[in-house]
Amino acid sequence: MDAKEVILGIHGDFYSKNWVNEASVSLLVNGKLVACVAEERLSRVKVDGTFPEKAIKDVLSSAGLTINDVNHVATTCLHPTQSNKKYFLSALTTFFDTGIFLKKKFSSFGYNYIYNAFKTPAKKLALVEGKEFDIQHHDHHLCHAAGAYYCSPFDEALVITLDGGGDGLDGGAYIAKGTKLERFLEVPHFQSPGTMYSAITNDLGFKRHRHEGKITGLAAFGNPDIKRVGLDNLLTYNPKKHRFVSAKIANHHNNLSDKSDYFYPLLNKFSKEDLAAVTQQIFENEIVKFVKDALEIAKAKGYQPKNICLAGGCFANVKLNQRLLQIGSFNNIYVFPAMGDDGLSAGAALLTYYNLHPNADRNTSKLDNVYLGREFTAEQIKTALEEFKIKYEHVDEIEVRVAQLLAKGKVVARYNGRMEYGPRALGNRSVIAAAFDKSINDWLNKKFNRTEFMPFAPSMLEEYAADYLIDYEKHHAAADFMTITYNIKPGMAEKIPAVVHIDNTARPQIVKKSTNPSYHKIIEEFYKLTGVAVVLNTSFNMHEEPIVYTPQDAIRGFLDAQLDYLAIGNYLVDFNNR
Repeated sequence: MDAKEVILGIHGDFYSKNWVNEASVSLLVNGKLVACVAEERLSRVKVDGTFPEKAIKDVLSSAGLTINDVNHVATTCLHPTQSNKKYFLSALTTFFDTGIFLKKKFSSFGYNYIYNAFKTPAKKLALVEGKEFDIQHHDHHLCHAAGAYYCSPFDEALVITLDGGGDGLDGGAYIAKGTKLERFLEVPHFQSPGTMYSAITNDLGFKRHRHEGKITGLAAFGNPDIKRVGLDNLLTYNPKKHRFVSAKIANHHNNLSDKSDYFYPLLNKFSKEDLAAVTQQIFENEIVKFVKDALEIAKAKGYQPKNICLAGGCFANVKLNQRLLQIGSFNNIYVFPAMGDDGLSAGAALLTYYNLHPNADRNTSKLDNVYLGREFTAEQIKTALEEFKIKYEHVDEIEVRVAQLLAKGKVVARYNGRMEYGPRALGNRSVIAAAFDKSINDWLNKKFNRTEFMPFAPSMLEEYAADYLIDYEKHHAAADFMTITYNIKPGMAEKIPAVVHIDNTARPQIVKKSTNPSYHKIIEEFYKLTGVAVVLNTSFNMHEEPIVYTPQDAIRGFLDAQLDYLAIGNYLVDFNNR
């Protein structure tokens, strides 16, 4: 590149340095994401929300740039005046919908709206790594939408965002075409299905905003009959108002840290499994109504979107995403791989780029993989191994050796190439094994001190994925990133029982030779040995720790979990001969 336009997207609080959810930084060079990382990976604090100083340094360093190369800095929230106004208006909407008066929030957001209008400068000049920038502000949900659409393989789409809240909204619907992204529907804050899902997570003894995936897995074991438990009016999508309505969820916002008054009392009569199943059913039913309504509005405006893009924490729910594909309204579905708030920094950078260059080539920002984190050199890996004083061997064809170990029933921790962006480990920071032994879900989780109700994910070769998955087609974009479930074809669950859930679904990662040739080769060699084109994949981290970042993190995690082998770069460590 002769001339570089460098944009830094930062998800962090520039104004008061308060905690945000999942702070992160993304680096965009001439419209292309070149480096993205969440602060948690470097600080080793799960969902770290402090201002991402470490991540800023990391993305610049990994791209071989300095802050002096950066032209623009974008952030993932509105100016405080605008943001508080949105919250204030949402509190009013909630009152008119439900009669619930959120007194503390109403007065707080109203006061802050007025205060910030007079006390906070219209533009924020901020020092980032010693250089002053005029910060580009972007709306939280617009950032979610931008990440989902601009990174997708589509040139037009319906875009939906939905989460527990940001900048006074819980979600929105957008029409995207070319480089244009237009919001036509807003979901006000305080009545979100995301808040409902976090409530059941907390009520069942798990951590809100962290363990929702456990509820998705647990739901498959329960009875989803909503009327049986008396929750048929807990939350509804109102197509006339074009928003979700729930008095109980609104009232819960008075103290979200408390147990809910709609799920928790029912634990005296119903099992955790049943309540999880009912919650999942409500969640899916009402969000499907929202998406269908948004699609009809888009059509009324003259659009005929055949693709859908999704982002926001609600779309971390892989079962919901399968349901949305199955409604038959869309040819293809793309879930932004960093669908949570760590993905906002990428969206902010992309918005700034396309605002500056509305006639830019739309293909520039399309993303075929999310290996956007740092890669450590062979020398750095070797130095780390020697720091731990453990035996290792260098293996030229490490992929062949790993496949042989997997075929023998060994568990291999794999650390190779660039780290993944987003919550999923996609082969480069993964623990892998054969999927033949269903009991592995119990004993391997115990090694990591995890409590899970969903089986590990299958990484499968693109060439054979349709042999295993019902209704899978090669163009399905969400399947590449472990963001959707599929039903398993008859006779296949018996071949890979460790990665198939009780409801006969699996959440695959489709591995392509073009995007990860090394990981593809491992599975290809495993297929030659076993006739199975699938390996089990789980993230390389101990419970409540972020996915490993440095070689030292990887070695420590391997030793703590006492796994069979560590394949780190082209080096191999045998736990029993270390």
